[in-house]
Amino acid sequence: MDLNQLDDRLKADCEKCAALCCVALAFDKSSVFPFDKAAGEPCRNLENCGTCKIHSDLATTGYMGCVQFHCHGAGPVVTQDLFSGNTWQTQPHLLRPMMEAFWVFLRLQEQVLLLRHAAKLPLPEAKQKELHAFLDELCPENGWSWDSFENLDQAKVSAKVKGWLASLRDVLA
Repeated sequence: MDLNQLDDRLKADCEKCAALCCVALAFDKSSVFPFDKAAGEPCRNLENCGTCKIHSDLATTGYMGCVQFHCHGAGPVVTQDLFSGNTWQTQPHLLRPMMEAFWVFLRLQEQVLLLRHAAKLPLPEAKQKELHAFLDELCPENGWSWDSFENLDQAKVSAKVKGWLASLRDVLA
C-alpha cells in the first residue's frame, strides 16, 4: 500500500461515518465526560440527523473525552466499506453489527497506525517487505468487504503484528 494513501485511511472523517463513536463507546461520568453512557446507547447530544449538536463546543462543555478520542478512520471504514454507506440511523437492525465491526476496526486501525510509524524507521529490506505484507492484509486495496472481514482472524493478525513490532528491537538496536 502506498504510504500516502495510508495517511488518508488513518484520518477520521465524521462525514463518512455513522456516528459510531457516539453510540458504540461507553463512558463514565468524570472530568472528561459529564454523564454516564452505556455502549450501544446513543449519546444524548446526538441529533436524529446523526450529528453532534454540541460538536463545536465539546471542549468547553465538559466533553474532553470526545475531543481527545480518535478512531484513526475506523468509523469510515466500517460505514463506507463494510456497510456501503448504510447506517444504523436509517436501518436500526444494523446497530449491533456496525458496533461490533467498529470495535474490531478500532484495534485494527491502531495497528495500522503503529505500522505507519514503523515505516518511518530505517528498516532493512526484509523488514520493509514484512511491513508491507501486514499493511496489504490490514488495508485491502479495494477496501473491506463483509466476507473479507468475517474471514479475518483478528487475534492471529494482531499477535503477528505485535510480535513483528517487538522484533524491531533486535533490528534497530
